Amino acid sequence: MTSQLPQPPIEPPREWLFPAPERHRLDNGLAVALYRMPGQHVISGHLVIDAPLDTEPRDVEGVATICARTLDEGTHRHGGEEFAEQLETLGAGFGVDVSLAGLQAVLDVPASRLRPALELFAEAAIEPAFADSDVERHVTLRLAEIDQVYANPAQSASVAFRSGVFAQESRASRMNSGVPDTVAAVTAESVRAFHQDHFRPDRATLVLAGDFPEDPLPMITGAFGAWTGTGPGPSAPEHRAPQAAAPRAVIIDHPGAVQADLRLGGFGIDRTDPRWADVTVAGYAVGGAFLSRLNAVLREERGYTYGVHLSFGPLRRAGSYAMQGAFRTEVAAAALAEGRELLDLAEKPITAEEVRDAVAYYTGVSPLRYATADGVTDQAGSQLLAGLDDDHLNRSLAALRQVTPESATAGYRSVVELDRLSLAVAGDAETLAEPIRALGYDLVVLEHP
Repeated sequence: MTSQLPQPPIEPPREWLFPAPERHRLDNGLAVALYRMPGQHVISGHLVIDAPLDTEPRDVEGVATICARTLDEGTHRHGGEEFAEQLETLGAGFGVDVSLAGLQAVLDVPASRLRPALELFAEAAIEPAFADSDVERHVTLRLAEIDQVYANPAQSASVAFRSGVFAQESRASRMNSGVPDTVAAVTAESVRAFHQDHFRPDRATLVLAGDFPEDPLPMITGAFGAWTGTGPGPSAPEHRAPQAAAPRAVIIDHPGAVQADLRLGGFGIDRTDPRWADVTVAGYAVGGAFLSRLNAVLREERGYTYGVHLSFGPLRRAGSYAMQGAFRTEVAAAALAEGRELLDLAEKPITAEEVRDAVAYYTGVSPLRYATADGVTDQAGSQLLAGLDDDHLNRSLAALRQVTPESATAGYRSVVELDRLSLAVAGDAETLAEPIRALGYDLVVLEHP
């Protein structure tokens, strides 16, 4: 005979909040945001540079990426190999991220070695050498990357899609890291000029998170306090909103491809839009979860694909959305037709159960996603570049809890304009073009670059 102990009562989870930073500003204008996270013994740091890509000269687009990637190739005090060896000795990692809104240099280091790592981090940001040979090497690498992008159907579809959603005059219509002609024109001189114009303490924020062994502010002041920039520099950059392009349908011809990579979507909204919470919930239900409407039908029922999803990509201003997936060539047109129907909520609005599932997912995953120092700095850096407040995530989660089936459906339908969708397909045009045209698309065939 066994006895059963009484189970303790299970309480609903407490409301989780994204941590608030300590805010400081050095005498030179550098903003500092500190997140104290006990138990996180690997410190994560992001140096966020307010340098939107539409500030790049048009003829050398990609210079921001080459500048960022060359930061750790040596400084005026330490050559490339010596700089790398010093980072390695400290157990530190250095990385960069380039988005339409700006640049980030990223540092990860054990807490016990924060001080010397910060000094190297500052050195890379403030006084990189930008040797001609290093810049030339990264230009060559970027050109090889572009060749790989064009050769990869999924990536070539994404490139074609963004140029069909954003107007040609908008920087968002082109690859973040530049196109062949502009990248090939990047020189060490243009990289140095970009760095001089944009890497300035009054346009930068240092975000640090972790369990600091001592007060980090004196360390930061010691590493970054002498940073003054070079010369007066141009005025603060303007973050221009992208403009929408006229909808179009294109196929990038990959002769003999056995599958078609498809993007169907349009011009969207950003996270400051009051409909963002509604669209987030509806998007999760339609195509954001494994058992979303799109995946449940096109993958589970039809077997057309290994996976299809609907994503909303916010920029600092405006954004885009797309249904995307890879489908067997012989069923791609059928998948496109049925996927288009599944995007339409007129007859099948979002349900209360779908709202509950979406809200439970986003509110439940947040404590896990931001439990580490690098998770916090990733989010904090993204918020800075998007022009969002420190409490943006908390307000967003609160807004999610207020979403109703009616508001989710209405918000989604006001953003997803089914009569203004752009289509980009990468695949075998000889097989795909006529079945897609038969669906009513005025399809233009583009040759593989």
